[in-house]
Amino acid sequence: MTNVQTVFGTIFMLLIIAVSCSKSETTAPAPVVTVDPYAAIKAAFGTKIDPNNLANYANQGKPAYINKDNTGGNAITNAKATLGRVLFYDTNLSIDNSISCASCHKQQFAFSDTAIASSGVVGGSTGRHSMRLVNSRFANETRFFWDERAASLEQQTTQPVKDHAEMGFSGQSGRPGIAALLVKLQAIAYYNELFKFVYGDVTVTEARLQECMAQFVRSIQSFDSKYDAGRQQVANDGQPFPNFTPMENMGKQVFLTPPVFNATGIRVNGGAGCNGCHNAPEFDIDPNSRNNGIIGTISGTGIDITVTRAPV
Repeated sequence: MTNVQTVFGTIFMLLIIAVSCSKSETTAPAPVVTVDPYAAIKAAFGTKIDPNNLANYANQGKPAYINKDNTGGNAITNAKATLGRVLFYDTNLSIDNSISCASCHKQQFAFSDTAIASSGVVGGSTGRHSMRLVNSRFANETRFFWDERAASLEQQTTQPVKDHAEMGFSGQSGRPGIAALLVKLQAIAYYNELFKFVYGDVTVTEARLQECMAQFVRSIQSFDSKYDAGRQQVANDGQPFPNFTPMENMGKQVFLTPPVFNATGIRVNGGAGCNGCHNAPEFDIDPNSRNNGIIGTISGTGIDITVTRAPV
């Protein structure tokens, strides 16, 4: 082999090596970057909310004697009830970030309040006492508020948000309406992730707020009272409860039994008939509750009680 051939051979081998190295460099796999789709949720709520392991809202147990249910077409799901819970406790739903639904519906008071009227935004207050929310689902009654102005729980959930004194997105006296709230929530990172998780996109609408908050409220249930413990041991509400004292069972009968009147309207027998408006065992509201004759205002408060449905 001549010196020329040796030189050309060497050059050829170097070219092959260079090309090989070049191909190796250009085809190296790019590093995998993992994006956590729930980073904002974790930053805001820590371990309290894990989209991959949600709390059980949809399949809670209930006693066999509980038969009433006003769920309608909005069946509870864990995902939507979780979003509803976040909304329920979030002060971002008020005009000045000071009031949440939970401010007036406190868990330690059966999701009600001890105040005659609850505090609202900028010195405002609720028009009446905040109704308790526990077991709202288990009722024939579908209307809500003391004056029953909301035809469903879904409609009820955003009315306090749009009330000028309660949460402030009223569209009155210079304040924005609920459209401003929707824009506000859509700008919050954890709502982007929650709505994407629940609905597949980040769009916030009033209908979605209503759907999710109603599901959360319907998931709030409690069946550990002394009445429940007794009712589980008997066939019907009228039987004596083994865990009641004789006086308590007598009081229960007075509550359950309708009164008997004579021809002149004088009560001559029977019980107090409380069950006619507060129906055991759910103690839900009779959809046909009537005025009991108590009208007027609570002195010094300006609170109107002219129209008042039976409390649960």
